[in-house]
Amino acid sequence: MDVKDLLLFFYTESPLHAGASDSEGIIDLPIQREAHTRYPTVYGQSLKGALRQAAEEHTEWTTADVHAVFGSPVGGRGGTTAGLLSVGDAQLVALPIPTLRRTFAWVTSVIALGRLSRKYRAVGLTEHPVPPAEPEGVIAIGHGWTGDQALGPLVLPVDGAVEGAAEDGRNRLVADWAARIAADAFAPEPAFAPFSRKFGEDLLLVDATAMATLVEEGTEVSVRVQLNSGKTVENGPFHSEYLPAETVLASVLTLRGRSDGAPPDPDHLRLLRSLLHGPGTVLHRLGGDETLGKGLVWTRLVDTGSGTGEGTG
Repeated sequence: MDVKDLLLFFYTESPLHAGASDSEGIIDLPIQREAHTRYPTVYGQSLKGALRQAAEEHTEWTTADVHAVFGSPVGGRGGTTAGLLSVGDAQLVALPIPTLRRTFAWVTSVIALGRLSRKYRAVGLTEHPVPPAEPEGVIAIGHGWTGDQALGPLVLPVDGAVEGAAEDGRNRLVADWAARIAADAFAPEPAFAPFSRKFGEDLLLVDATAMATLVEEGTEVSVRVQLNSGKTVENGPFHSEYLPAETVLASVLTLRGRSDGAPPDPDHLRLLRSLLHGPGTVLHRLGGDETLGKGLVWTRLVDTGSGTGEGTG
């Protein structure tokens, strides 16, 4: 094998604006979305640029390492060379949605979990929950998620596991996915423990129709203006869209060897793990509006040997 595939999870610490090229309706600065599903995404080219900048600022990375892994800089002297690292789009795994019960829940879909299942398979991890069948309504793990529930702008019937009743295989499958994602996306340390536990209790599988509404209505829209020296509005208002904090995404990265048929350089793998995983998770900045505190994202690699997050705390 002359490539190494890595599964990388992203967990947003603050709202994330990975900007699209054109405005949409009243939103002047929308986020990137897939054309066919309308699911929020972060394009691979945007990710690669942000990760390259992080590598350039990382103490363990030399200039030669950055050029080898990410490619030569654009506009530099001499010919350009492609990097050894390919970065796939960060696709949606679970989106936080406000609720009347337990503050918020994460919603996912058959499409999102099916894609994640393929990512696990792509990196050689075959022992993971099977993709679920399309639900009628909403399937929950339990913990009070039963009956009509307000999920963002929708009120939907939720089929939650009932205490004392026979276990439903659909609820068990959602619970298995919640446990697997929580183990791989959240670092095993006290700062993440409440959210990891909550994810294991409050992940909801929604049908395709509901998910289509929630991915459109579940983002944040901020209104901003630009003031002049006299503190009066000079430009605006501008409407900017953000993925909310607590969003979970995943991407597959592929590292090649230095020449055809050669395995990836172990030192390049070590540098990528240090950059993207560190002691268990690493905080990066992605997207725009960095000066406003936006775009803080935790990254965490999945160990293709054990099938769980590489860090142990």
